[in-house]
Amino acid sequence: MLKNSRIYPTTIIILSLITLLAIFVMAWLTENQAVNNIFEDIAMIQNNPPLWLQVPDFKSYYYLYIPAILSIIFCVLVNKLFSKQNKLTRLITITIFSFLMVRYILWRSLASLNFSDKTTGLFSIVLLGIELFFIFSPLLQNLLMLGLKFRNKEADRLSQTVIDGSYQPTVDVLIPTYNEPYDIIKKTIVACQGIDYQRKKVYLLDDGDRKEIAQLAYELGCNYITRPDNCHAKAGNLNNALKHTDGELITVFDADFIPQQNFLTRTVGFFQKQKLALLQTYQSFYSPDPVTRNLGLEKNFPPDVEIFSRHYQVIRDSWQSALCYGSSFLVRRSHLLDIGGFCQNSLSEDYHTGVKLSAQGYEVAYLNESLSAGLSAENIFGHIRQRQRWARGTIQSLFIAENPLTIKGLNFWQRLAHFEGIIQWFTSPLRIAIFFLPLAYTAGILPIEASLQEIIYFVVPYYCVQVGTFAWLNFRSRSAMISEVYNIVTTFPVTWEVIQTLITPLGSIFKVTPKGTKCDRYYFNWSLASPLCFVLAVNVANLISIIGLIQTDSLGELNSVGGISLILFWNIYNLMIISLSLWAMLDIPKPNNYEWFNIFEEIRVVIDEHIYQGIITQISDVGALVELDYSSLKSINQEFKILISQNQLPVKSENVEIIGQNLYLKGEVLEVIEGINNNKLNIVFDTTNIERYRQLITKIYCLDNNPWTSLNTASEWKTIYLLFRSLITTPWRWINYNIYQRKMLLGNISYELEGSEEKKTKTVLTSTWDD
Repeated sequence: MLKNSRIYPTTIIILSLITLLAIFVMAWLTENQAVNNIFEDIAMIQNNPPLWLQVPDFKSYYYLYIPAILSIIFCVLVNKLFSKQNKLTRLITITIFSFLMVRYILWRSLASLNFSDKTTGLFSIVLLGIELFFIFSPLLQNLLMLGLKFRNKEADRLSQTVIDGSYQPTVDVLIPTYNEPYDIIKKTIVACQGIDYQRKKVYLLDDGDRKEIAQLAYELGCNYITRPDNCHAKAGNLNNALKHTDGELITVFDADFIPQQNFLTRTVGFFQKQKLALLQTYQSFYSPDPVTRNLGLEKNFPPDVEIFSRHYQVIRDSWQSALCYGSSFLVRRSHLLDIGGFCQNSLSEDYHTGVKLSAQGYEVAYLNESLSAGLSAENIFGHIRQRQRWARGTIQSLFIAENPLTIKGLNFWQRLAHFEGIIQWFTSPLRIAIFFLPLAYTAGILPIEASLQEIIYFVVPYYCVQVGTFAWLNFRSRSAMISEVYNIVTTFPVTWEVIQTLITPLGSIFKVTPKGTKCDRYYFNWSLASPLCFVLAVNVANLISIIGLIQTDSLGELNSVGGISLILFWNIYNLMIISLSLWAMLDIPKPNNYEWFNIFEEIRVVIDEHIYQGIITQISDVGALVELDYSSLKSINQEFKILISQNQLPVKSENVEIIGQNLYLKGEVLEVIEGINNNKLNIVFDTTNIERYRQLITKIYCLDNNPWTSLNTASEWKTIYLLFRSLITTPWRWINYNIYQRKMLLGNISYELEGSEEKKTKTVLTSTWDD
């Protein structure tokens, strides 16, 4: 045995459970009498379920649809009449949903299992176990949601002491960085320096030890800290900074996160409570995640991780189990030092630091306010790598001293909330089994013994309410259908990470999620997509087989059971959702690192000493789209009119100024877009002047009216429409782009014809693209 190998108690427990389960199954298959008696009793219950688990003998067949119709009406009422949650509507919704969930579980457990033979019985029990595992998480969440609390009013009250100066502890603002691009770091430093709080110091913690970043910090007047090694990655970087700083409070922002000006005003006041050790805040993202961007749906759905800040964290905070997730949080130095600093023995140093603080009797709280925003992963590879790191970091909890299920100091409800968060990652391996379930039917195995009437009466009402209230319960941060796409995209990579973590829990290193990357073409990640391609092919072949069996009437008894409609639906649903997930893995081109935001702000544009009224309609870190009224254009001098008509801009940068409220920028016009009633100027900014650059970053990111804070998910019906549309249009977007690229590569090469008094040009074609 290797010297460094180790068998962990958690591994022993998991292996023991698997062994006991295998022994139990083998005993059943080998006709052990005691085990056989257990399954015979279960089969007897299945064949004679209680009357309340049987479909009533309705006088009219249409009465069968009453539960489903009432469920749909209820979902409509919840979403339309009670668009915002309160304690009463939440209680009613959770009660009805939980009733239908328990009703469904009882029916599945006592009336739908199929024990016609041992193989079918084994499949039937395994499928029930998978379903119960998937149901456990929302059932537990519903229970915990009954005690929701929000801290917004508390923030209003406590912030007054910060504003009037009666409570203003010193704050160290730490920005850990490793290899993030120059422009991203610059933007974060400027935003942190612009936080409206006098007693703060900003530190850049450069684990990359880069000369250009050190120079940037010097030019911006930011404190700079580096170290000779990268030991313990981000946690080690932060702990190193503790030795060189002395603020009473510490706030941390990842290098791609930008705080609002009022970040400390809204948060510092909470630390008047001496027991409070850490306050995590809501994290927004100002760039779309790659899944919705690749599907062309970024304007209809907030980024994937919004559901965590908007929903899960509120639940956890209500039961004193809020998580720290690495950025946009404050921690009290004395309490942090009391536990030995940031935890360094896992990939989720933030999560386990919060657990350790809670176990010491300190309070870890969460403020449900969007006070900062960051970059989502740039591509599907980064998106999946990020989830793999989160999965490993969370599951590592089971193998270290900061295990929230065993560490001393936590109460039952705290452990329960943490347990729910840990087991969520184990749904990915189970989801793989769902992909292949329709194959069982083709092989003559029907794990669910249910008539069409039973499905309509017991299954449809539950699933209608589950899907119909999903977005409402999570504060419209994610719809049920788009959630399925997210889950399937990460199923195989996360499954592999879960298995690796269980085998070698501490055998991985911290990998930074790539940010600020560019790509000028479509890219399909075959290595990540290949398992889904295989599953898609299997489901296509299975659907063809099922249709063939139906047409040739070869199903025999299986066709009379009534489950064929369910299996067909399952198979077709798998095909659609897997296809969407594959298209989500086709990264679309991202030619630059800048996000463009829609705004509407009146400004004045000064061009060659002439002043025009205009409106900024779009803005980014490097430029803006400015709309000028036609009446304003009439006053433009003749020289500028000629430039516009001949499309000979840009104008020199010193000749273009933009003046708005708390905004003064200079730049040049790159393009004039002519319209019927107005013209639009495409202006690029001169960002070399740091004071003007600070104004620009503040205007775009640091005020409390940012556009990314108000995006809600589309309704379920609209989501289905949008996903179906994306399934059809995504391939055409890719084809059209490739056609465009080929035209660009063909190009027009102009060259001068010699021997002529007058210069002429000739167009030739090239064929330099890759087929």
